[in-house]
Amino acid sequence: MISKNDNLTKMGGVAALIVSALTICSPVEAINLIGNFPQTDDVSADSINTARRKAIGFTLPVGIPYTLDTITLRLRNYNTMGGGDVALLRIFADATKNSASPIDVGSILQTLSFTNPASNSGAGVTANFVFTPTSTFTFLPDTLYWLDVSATAGDFSWRGSNPAVTPTSTVGVTFNNYAVSSDSGANYGNSTRFNSFQIDATPVPFEFEASGGLAVLGGAWLLRKRLQQKNKN
Repeated sequence: MISKNDNLTKMGGVAALIVSALTICSPVEAINLIGNFPQTDDVSADSINTARRKAIGFTLPVGIPYTLDTITLRLRNYNTMGGGDVALLRIFADATKNSASPIDVGSILQTLSFTNPASNSGAGVTANFVFTPTSTFTFLPDTLYWLDVSATAGDFSWRGSNPAVTPTSTVGVTFNNYAVSSDSGANYGNSTRFNSFQIDATPVPFEFEASGGLAVLGGAWLLRKRLQQKNKN
């Protein structure tokens, strides 16, 4: 025999399920997907130009996807006005998670461009520069990605700390390695200079499929009605 207390417990469980579902669908905020800010200094550096480029590899864990918000790089002598510097940021994806650089088998260039920050920094000036994607891009779970930084014009440096600061994540993204090329990306080698950067992204919230969501809520309502009728009998 089911007691009234048992019925109330079941009703409470249904209410908790509904509240939980609504909580999952609540707005989410951007997080540090991966990065190594704040820097301890700017002693380490790599020149970035049309021939020399630098990439960092990182792997997303199994779980949820993330929408890219911004990428911040710590640069010196970056002058888009008087200096004519034009940075080029590209994202490569490797679902096999076997690549050691952006050009390895399995690594695929993604369709994505960025709005570059304007700068008239003089020689010797170091600052953080924020690059914003021009369209929505989503990092998928269980996938290795490469952020490749080069230039279509000019010459500037991507700074890093010495001793090196290893990139970390607040959501379990794994740092793989840095790779550097001095022949316009024809070949890459491993690099022990860890340039300063941060990738900010927003978790993609769980959403009910329309009919499924109505079914869940409708089922909860029917269960509540049946429990109420049993309590009256």
